[in-house]
Amino acid sequence: MAYELHQMGVLRDSKKYGAISVVMPTYNRAEILAKVVPKYLQSDLVGEVIIVDDGSQDNTKTVVTELMERDGRIHYIGHQVNQGRTYARNSGIDYARLELILITEDDVAPSPDSLEILSSHLASSNGDIIAGRRIWLRLGESELEASIRADRSRRPPVDRRFLDHNSHAQTAVDVQVELLGATMLVRRHIVSQIRFANCYAGNAWREESDFQLLAASAGFRLIFCPHAVFYHYDRHMAGRGSNRIKSGLNYIYWIFRNNIIFLQRHREYLKTNIPESLILGSPILSSLLYTAYRSVWLIWLESRRMRLSKEKQKTSSAR
Repeated sequence: MAYELHQMGVLRDSKKYGAISVVMPTYNRAEILAKVVPKYLQSDLVGEVIIVDDGSQDNTKTVVTELMERDGRIHYIGHQVNQGRTYARNSGIDYARLELILITEDDVAPSPDSLEILSSHLASSNGDIIAGRRIWLRLGESELEASIRADRSRRPPVDRRFLDHNSHAQTAVDVQVELLGATMLVRRHIVSQIRFANCYAGNAWREESDFQLLAASAGFRLIFCPHAVFYHYDRHMAGRGSNRIKSGLNYIYWIFRNNIIFLQRHREYLKTNIPESLILGSPILSSLLYTAYRSVWLIWLESRRMRLSKEKQKTSSAR
């Protein structure tokens, strides 16, 4: 494998910090990366942050190097060419050395104490994989505003028909579920047995769901913890330029294509454990309905972002 590897500042086996390795793939997201990474370093439970630069063409390497100079817990793996998100995740997992691995994304940041809560609740629930709420920040929205909106959610943690995890869900206590969000704390022995599948191309839709169902089918416990909160920053239009329609259609295509692969890979498990997820037992029919559902949702989000963006531009022009 062609890649470059850098670390500096402190030894990887330093006893000053805790037992969590943070694995964070990234691709052409330098600006948001500089905002997100320091939030993980606020926790002493984090022993290392492994940033996997999957062939970025922007100044990601420069940004990470500057971060590394400030905190030796940061490590950089640079792929010479883009290999895809699942490949990047596995690269970071292979490099991780600590007992707990937080698999996350380059635009998701923890609220204070969330890592401590996840670690504690993973132990108390006797779980193997645990994830908290992930609150999506809309364009121009503060974390407080997003939290107030998310708290209005009354949906359960998992929609069994569409196999969707509701990241805004609220439950009174930790609950065992079939699916979680993409930011999850995993015990090391799980990733020694289960890998992220490289069959999910394009936007890598369903990669984390595939990993989680493989874990569930192997008898591991997946826990949803409503007490830990992560914020997902809006990254709309990153790298899209003006060709919105083509990018949107391409995104929907990969949802459809990857969802079929996902349903086919887990068909027998789903038929036994979540039969309502397969229409007439057919991955194709189920994926058509799922893609239609996701498309409506994405169109609504896009129209809202465009409206807010125009309002913001008008406000800026008036000043």
